[in-house]
Amino acid sequence: LHHTLFMQRAISSRRALLPKSSRGLSSVAADWAFPVPVTFGAGRAAELPAKLRERGSNRPLLVADKGLSGTPVVGGLFDSLAAAGLQPRLFGEVDANPTDLNIVAGAAAYREHAADGLVAVGGGSGLDAGKSIAMVAGSGRSLDELEWTRPPVEEMSCPPLVLIPTTAGTGAEMDSAAMYTDTSRRVKFCVAHPGCTAQIHVIADPLLTLSLPPTLTAWTGMDAVTHAIEALSVDSYHPMCDGIALESLRLMHTWLPAAVADGSDVAARSHMLAASAMAAVAFQKGLGAVHGLSEPVGAVHNSQHGLTNAILLPHVLRANRAAIEPKMDLAATYLGLPPPPPGYATTDGGFERVAAWLDTLAEQLQIPATLAEIGISDETAEECAAKAVANPTGFTNPLPFDAEMYSGVFRAAVEGRDRGRLQ
Repeated sequence: LHHTLFMQRAISSRRALLPKSSRGLSSVAADWAFPVPVTFGAGRAAELPAKLRERGSNRPLLVADKGLSGTPVVGGLFDSLAAAGLQPRLFGEVDANPTDLNIVAGAAAYREHAADGLVAVGGGSGLDAGKSIAMVAGSGRSLDELEWTRPPVEEMSCPPLVLIPTTAGTGAEMDSAAMYTDTSRRVKFCVAHPGCTAQIHVIADPLLTLSLPPTLTAWTGMDAVTHAIEALSVDSYHPMCDGIALESLRLMHTWLPAAVADGSDVAARSHMLAASAMAAVAFQKGLGAVHGLSEPVGAVHNSQHGLTNAILLPHVLRANRAAIEPKMDLAATYLGLPPPPPGYATTDGGFERVAAWLDTLAEQLQIPATLAEIGISDETAEECAAKAVANPTGFTNPLPFDAEMYSGVFRAAVEGRDRGRLQ
């Protein structure tokens, strides 16, 4: 299918081939205003040119990672912009884990194109890079100046920004926060600014996620599961975020296995896209030690973020047990989880039911059981632990983690200890 037909004919043709149960998706198509404007539903990527024009953008920079930039998804979006009379330029040089070098190059491309808006497409890689590029190019500020733990810089200028997720995992489309790797220090940092958040418009079209292979569907889905579990576990009073996290988990409990089993299931893709966004809204409350450690692991080993989270999650869950049992009771009840199978601790509480569900889900999705299986040894345990202690993402973990605890979790995850049917 030629790129120029992608946004118009491919969507309508694909819809015609869908089973009736998947075609009737009008109930999950909507426009949301919270927490950022969202255009949600199958086929709605066709509205991209109009959304840019509404925002006053005629020369957008289209940002995607290296793996996605040559696909029909990006090609179709690019051609739809050109066909509508806009003047897009593609910047497709983003690494799977975006780096400071990628962002500097992207900001240069933005200025060279005299761009007046930015479209970021992809999973966390493309979306985070796009947001970072928009903040740096629009403001003229450095990444260090925009680091999220610093007071927001004044007189921030950010161009119109349309974010289009192609995975259901990171939820990076829902705010301005953007991760990148500092290549000289091998540390992940985060930039953010409320002025950028105000410029975001999201187009969430599940048809753009249909080509995601089962492995990446599983890994990115487990990233969203981790977001929801960690957000729910944060020890602060935020019933709105807790409620959103619980409903996100309920959707993923039903629809993540379905999306992995059949990537063409538009209903499953739709509900997962919503659940991923919801989990990201929930973690405005904070995250925890899974992310506190997985970000340094990703910076040091260039590992896939969602997969790293999935491997670390059961170990951190058990390390946090004393502080999160009431929240796990709530989750087990809301999800209607059954008693754990033989081999788990006999308990009337929900913790073992949640632990058993997560273990079963990981097995069902064929998540590797250890870091060793993805090529990570314990040689960097101390380096990653030291960086995790300094990582603000883990500061809202329900229990304080020191370097010894992080190192212990890292080594357990390498070896596969302290996971699953333990008690």
